[in-house]
Amino acid sequence: MGLFDWIRESITGQKICPPEHLESYKRLGEQVYGLHVELVNSEMPRALAFLQATRSMQLMADALLGDALLSEPKSVPVITHNQADIWYGKIPDLMVATRQEAAFANAASIALPIQLGQQEEGPSPCPVEHLAGLRRSAEVMDDMTAQAVELIRDQGERFKEVILLYESAKTRKQAGDAIVGNISNGRKVSAESHEDAEEQYWMALSDYLLVAQGLKVPDLVKRSNTGSSGHFFVNSRCKLDSSDIWKVTSSEARNDIIEAGEWAQAVEDLEEHWSACIITPLEREYETTVEELMKQGLVKEDGYWYCCPFPPVYRVTGDSVHVLGRVLPRGHVFVYEYGDDGASGNFITAASFQSGVDRKYCED
Repeated sequence: MGLFDWIRESITGQKICPPEHLESYKRLGEQVYGLHVELVNSEMPRALAFLQATRSMQLMADALLGDALLSEPKSVPVITHNQADIWYGKIPDLMVATRQEAAFANAASIALPIQLGQQEEGPSPCPVEHLAGLRRSAEVMDDMTAQAVELIRDQGERFKEVILLYESAKTRKQAGDAIVGNISNGRKVSAESHEDAEEQYWMALSDYLLVAQGLKVPDLVKRSNTGSSGHFFVNSRCKLDSSDIWKVTSSEARNDIIEAGEWAQAVEDLEEHWSACIITPLEREYETTVEELMKQGLVKEDGYWYCCPFPPVYRVTGDSVHVLGRVLPRGHVFVYEYGDDGASGNFITAASFQSGVDRKYCED
């Protein structure tokens, strides 16, 4: 890269996709299409799962670049170019693994399932152009998986985890779409909203990638307890499987409720909360992740949230942890605020929380 290009990137945060990169990306796309045609009649499920991962990487990267891939060299945010480059860079190894697995079962040099991996770090707030690219990537992945998921819904338990993971991906995509839609309509949103949209899209893409592979080998989702980014999947059992109405309530909150004489009111609210609550893959992922982090001594309880069901607030004691797609540094606190009356919950994190004065019940 020349000095002028370096200065331009430093000032504008934009990067011109070099023509040679664009040409190599286009050739990779042609090779992936050729591989798809080559294996159209294959009956090797694991080879087809590798092919799904290969196609996913190519489709996501193409959509992320958008018009920059189709036209003359065009500037895109640096983070967009770097992320696309990472995804394209995975394709050759995935193609090799696909052909190895098609030739001999369990012969591939890399393991399934293929994970999305770590998110490329960029400026804050996340550039709108990058959010638009992630939105396109999520859209093509939904297009790739939606119809196939509908066709397996009547096959019972075999594809249960795949279907649940698809619902998680679709929900996260819609959450990101809602934020980006506000931006597109000219509404001013906070920097935190930009980051939240980016995280929702990233988690959606992580799930879509696994769904694509699970459609060919459903056991891949069942066997995946954790990925490189600390992402836990929907089959993991946790405290949410308990019938105890106090299952996510902090022990400190429970003691305070007893001392304040609020036991009957708390029981009534908790029974009402869990009768209306539909446990989502996101909530299961959160509780499973926290249980593992507690075992490893990477987080500790640091009070509790003021709203029913009064879940624990956790503080990061390790160097950093991954929770619901976010990297939380040492000292930061976080909590999952469960929604009332079946409403969706909210993952909240900050450098610190202010101490609450009172506990909030449904009638409040």
